[in-house]
Amino acid sequence: MDRRETEHLELLHALIKGGRRSDREIAKVLGVSQPTVTRKRTILEKQGHIKEYTIIPDLTKMGYDFIAITFLAFAEDRPELFERAREWTKNRPPIVFAANGEGLSKNSIMVSLHKNYAGYSKLMTELRRDWQPNLKNAESFTISLHRPDLLIKPFSLRSLEDDK
Repeated sequence: MDRRETEHLELLHALIKGGRRSDREIAKVLGVSQPTVTRKRTILEKQGHIKEYTIIPDLTKMGYDFIAITFLAFAEDRPELFERAREWTKNRPPIVFAANGEGLSKNSIMVSLHKNYAGYSKLMTELRRDWQPNLKNAESFTISLHRPDLLIKPFSLRSLEDDK
C-alpha cells in the first residue's frame, strides 16, 4: 500500500470514529492541514469509498421492537430473480440489508427492523406469497431491542479503528 492509500485509509478510520468532527479537528488528529483533509475526503467520496454519511440511532426511541435476520433458500439463482429481488426489497422500508451469499444451506439473507410483530408477520407473508415457487425456505433469527441485558456488543463501526 502506497503512502497516498495509507493516508486515505487513515482518514476513513478517522471519519468512522467520529463522522461529526470537522475537517479541522480531523486534520489535527492526523497531523495534516485542514485543506488536505477536505481534498482527500472529496476524493474518497468521488471514488466511492464513502457511500453516505449517516448516524446509528437508538432504534427503541424510534419505536422499533426488534431486528429480524432472515436466512432464505431459493430454488435457483437466475439473474432476472436477482433484479426482481432488488426491486422487491427497495419497496419494503423495514428491510435495511439484503444480499446473496452461502452457508447454512441458504443462499440469501435479509435484515429488517420492526415496530411490532404484526409488521414482521406482514413482511414474511408478502415474502412467502411473492416468491413462490422459487422460495424453498425462510428462517428468521429475531433480536429484541428492549432487552439490553442480552446485548453482547452494540452495532458500531468504531471498532474498525482498531483493525487498521
